[in-house]
Amino acid sequence: MDVEELYRRYAAGERDFSGVDLSHADLNIDKVGYPEELEPGKNDLSGINLSGANLTGARLICVNLSGANLSSANLESATLECTILTGANLSDAILDYAELACDLIDVDLREASIFCTRLVGTDLSRANLMGATFQVHVKGYLVFSETIMPDGTINNEDEDHG
Repeated sequence: MDVEELYRRYAAGERDFSGVDLSHADLNIDKVGYPEELEPGKNDLSGINLSGANLTGARLICVNLSGANLSSANLESATLECTILTGANLSDAILDYAELACDLIDVDLREASIFCTRLVGTDLSRANLMGATFQVHVKGYLVFSETIMPDGTINNEDEDHG
């Protein structure tokens, strides 16, 4: 499946794309700089089911994935920039060596592999990292507010990594 077919089927009302192979895909159809520049409905995959999908090396820039099911998805070496992930399920996902320049507010990251992942100015408010492998490289500010850390503790202390 290519990206155009994914968006076409999504626009037709299909939401279940579990197990699809979109490795090295560029899911940013409209090349814009900021989410607010998107026309309504463009790059909108909110609520999509991509559980178990192969998104290795994919580019998800200015894509709305709020409420998406990305559980057990492979996002190794993927780039997520200005991506909206509010309320997304990334439990058991592989985010190793990925670059996340987006917020992870209310995101389920339980048991996810977040190893050698680059976080750039990321808000982790109310994210659940319980049981996750969480070894990251940070650039900028990390926001923690009611964030459940891998060991189950609650973190409310922001960090500045200049």
